[in-house]
Amino acid sequence: MRKIWEVVKVALVVVILAGGVFWGLNRGLHHTTTTTTSKKTTKASSATKKVAHKTKIKLVAVGDSLTEGVGDEAEGGYVGQIKKTLTKRQNLTVMTTNAGKSGDRSDQILARINKSKSLQQKIAAADVITVTVGGNDLLQTLEGSITSNNTAKNNTTVATAQTTYANKLTKLFNKLQGLNQQASIFVFSIYNPIYVNFPNVTAITQYVSQWNDQTQTTISHYQKTYFMDINTTMSHGQYTTAAQISRLKKASTNTDLTKITNSTALGTALNAKSKANRLISKSDNFHPNQRGYQVFTNKLYQTMVAHPAWLIKK
Repeated sequence: MRKIWEVVKVALVVVILAGGVFWGLNRGLHHTTTTTTSKKTTKASSATKKVAHKTKIKLVAVGDSLTEGVGDEAEGGYVGQIKKTLTKRQNLTVMTTNAGKSGDRSDQILARINKSKSLQQKIAAADVITVTVGGNDLLQTLEGSITSNNTAKNNTTVATAQTTYANKLTKLFNKLQGLNQQASIFVFSIYNPIYVNFPNVTAITQYVSQWNDQTQTTISHYQKTYFMDINTTMSHGQYTTAAQISRLKKASTNTDLTKITNSTALGTALNAKSKANRLISKSDNFHPNQRGYQVFTNKLYQTMVAHPAWLIKK
């Protein structure tokens, strides 16, 4: 009887072990199948899920003459051009507001926004905000310092003005993002409009570069705000290679700009030169022509596509 009982116990242990193994294997296989199926389903869902895009956007452009479009009255500068580009390439209905005013410095742009409730409302409702700023701030500084042939004094004057400009710029962007934290903001650099005629006047090139660095540094503290550098392309125009730049410099004199006391005198000096920048309007040798504004538009479109939060439907 004892032997029979021992055999029964062994048999029960074998049955229990076998059942456990079968249950474990069956659960494991079932879990694997379920997980695999679940992963396939998730992957398929992700693959078929599309990001919804807006069909209409509002673009508000604030700034100076480069936003106003001076030099390209036919298309309205980059504001008119980007509207056509977005309509054609993104199949969007684009509503634009051009709040550019020739001659405005950074503080004057801010003052116009503060004064206009209508403009504030448009900025608050915008999907995209574009900005041109800084050129008139620098020009005001250069008109006051370029008459001196004291390089150290000029550098100090520009550095002091740069600090003031940074403070004004901070107030401007605080206002823009205070009105609208959701919009994407795209900010253009400034350029050297006299480079082709005065390539050996390195101080102007240096100051423009410093000013752009300051703009880029200041706006880097704001979310969804992007700097667009068009300085080299616009300044050099058709002179695009190192060899062409070298020949341009050799063919140019070291013009003494200390005799130029204001922007009118600068315009006169430019008109006396035979060279022309193919991207700059011949009417004033300062603002972009239609081709020049296309440089602005191409850069803006590329940057908008690279940072498409403005296009995503919430």
